[in-house]
Amino acid sequence: MPRLPVVGLAAFLAACATPRAPEAPERPPPSSSAAAPASPGIDPSIVDRSVSPCVDFYAYACGGWARRTEIPADKERWVRSFDVMREENRERLHGLLDAAAAGKVDPGDRFGQKVADLYAACMDEDAAERSGLAWLREEWTRLDAVKGGADVAAAVGRMHARGAFPLFSVRATQDARDSSQVIGNLVQGGLSLPDRDYYVRKDDASEALRQDFLAHVARQFVLAGEPSASAAADASATLAVEVSLAESAWTRVEMRDPIRVYNRVDLAGLRRAAPTFDWEGYLAALGATGVSSFNATTPRALARIDELVRTAPPATWRAYLRWHALAQAADLRALPRALSEEAFRFRARHFTGEKSMPVRWKHCVEVTDRLLGEALGQAFARRFFAPNARAKAASLIAGVQGAMQRRISTLGWMDDATRARAQEKLAAMSDKVGYPERWRDYGAVRLRRDAFLASALSASAFEMRRQIGLVGKPVDRGEWRMTAPTVNAYYSPPLNEIVLPAGILQPPFYTHGANDAVNFGAMGLVVGHEMTHGFDDQGRKYDARGNLADWWSPPVGAEFVRRASCVENQYSGYTAVDDVKVDGKLTLGENLADLGGLGLSLAAYRASRAGLPPEPPVAGYSPEQQFFLAHAQAWCAIVRPENARLRAVTDPHSPPRWRVNGPLSNLPEFAEAFRCNVGDPMVRSDRCQVW
Repeated sequence: MPRLPVVGLAAFLAACATPRAPEAPERPPPSSSAAAPASPGIDPSIVDRSVSPCVDFYAYACGGWARRTEIPADKERWVRSFDVMREENRERLHGLLDAAAAGKVDPGDRFGQKVADLYAACMDEDAAERSGLAWLREEWTRLDAVKGGADVAAAVGRMHARGAFPLFSVRATQDARDSSQVIGNLVQGGLSLPDRDYYVRKDDASEALRQDFLAHVARQFVLAGEPSASAAADASATLAVEVSLAESAWTRVEMRDPIRVYNRVDLAGLRRAAPTFDWEGYLAALGATGVSSFNATTPRALARIDELVRTAPPATWRAYLRWHALAQAADLRALPRALSEEAFRFRARHFTGEKSMPVRWKHCVEVTDRLLGEALGQAFARRFFAPNARAKAASLIAGVQGAMQRRISTLGWMDDATRARAQEKLAAMSDKVGYPERWRDYGAVRLRRDAFLASALSASAFEMRRQIGLVGKPVDRGEWRMTAPTVNAYYSPPLNEIVLPAGILQPPFYTHGANDAVNFGAMGLVVGHEMTHGFDDQGRKYDARGNLADWWSPPVGAEFVRRASCVENQYSGYTAVDDVKVDGKLTLGENLADLGGLGLSLAAYRASRAGLPPEPPVAGYSPEQQFFLAHAQAWCAIVRPENARLRAVTDPHSPPRWRVNGPLSNLPEFAEAFRCNVGDPMVRSDRCQVW
């Protein structure tokens, strides 16, 4: 988490003593010869000049936008950057998919016809209404054969093989102690509600939620054709299993510890952990009979599964598994509309606040991207990814990496031995930009235009077979974990790499023709954020080769923890929504990445302008003010209260206001740029400094 060098004390005091600059003036009329040049990437018209930037910079930068913006009815939140960009990309994909479904498949798209067929099948809502329940009833009939423990394991394996995950989930993962190899990863799960806390909390609100969930499950069973009496009993059995699983699950904060969740076992170890669960039968049904190396994130969850297999009656298992089969099909919107509407009602009431379901085409674009993402990504990248975008991103990455190298070399709290290991890790960090060099082969996926659910399950099963096929083999460093149209980015600790999909390399994160200050403030921050993840409270536990290893000398490690605790305490004091505080432990990694990323990006911007004349002002804003404004305006957001509460429990990112004000209040460079005084809310007296 590199941060900028602290300005000299005399210079800082002088800046504080200087009367602060007036708020940015209203934009002159376009005809005025004195009008400042407009710059893409920032919008002075949405600044709220009734708020001082030194009191609440987020409100200052975004207040005008918030007043004139409404959340679309089908959205849980609306962020000026991410969500607007996602809608724009969804519209682009919509155009590509509509054309392909109409027969205009680009000859260069090897799997373009499969993409067209899946999308067209999804769009046939009448077919789901007519025949959606037929598959579900067939599946329920198969589940009627579950009579005991061995049957449970086989049924769970069969469901996992098509992408439904009762009890736990399974994926391929790098071995955290030998990052060159791939093993199976068994992750606690099997829950329908978004977090284990919703099942175990004893307060009135949590109890009311569980009762509504119980009623919701019963309604879905009835809508699927089950008699009311048995539906109520099956709903109670389902909730009982999920409560038991939740009681054995670790919290999200506990799951953030990569050392805690590394528990490698072989097949014999799984048998010892859960001897009643038929692991051989499970693996056979999964199609993974040759897999013998696993990581079990939560050993006590395996013990609880064993207990449930020993004690829960067959009827309880049949109810729980029937529910998860129904939920998978309902999530795909492959069942009659009444079930989709009931699922939406429950989700919106408690977790999203949405006022209407997304229209069918939006859902089908999302499903196609989820199931055939690299096939769809080829067309997106060819049409919408600028040829020079990779070079621009590479320049940003190199600049930010250089800033971090310089930061590490001057950190006073790091000793030489630890510094050398940090530099080694930074030098080994790689990047991927835009889209994969080698696209995924979807030749084995079988699709039918007249059978959406069967096609979707075929695509899900293909991905599970692909995942299982990776286990026991050397790591494929060309693997991507996001699709090209995705508006996001990530850092992978085991691969020690940052990944920037094509979808995010667009305005307002990267804007052609904008001042460099704007692009460093928006896209540079994304690069710096992901790079800092390699050195946050989780990433720092991995070495240059991506293995879990303690490369810190004890005093330096203790100092890092002390400095990170400052950030944890800072954010724990913020309010997420109403009476709910931000969880400083849950959000620590992202907050460290925001703080470090901003400092790095600003340092990289300053270095890039060395020896050059200053960039021109925009609407009265200096280049460094533009940098901070570009960062803040990317996070302008409106969030529905229901979703804000959900995110406070489940999201490792802080709310947008604190992603702006939190790190900026720690940066003396921000205070200098806007001439904020000691004692202003945006100037913390106990500044947190990590990288």
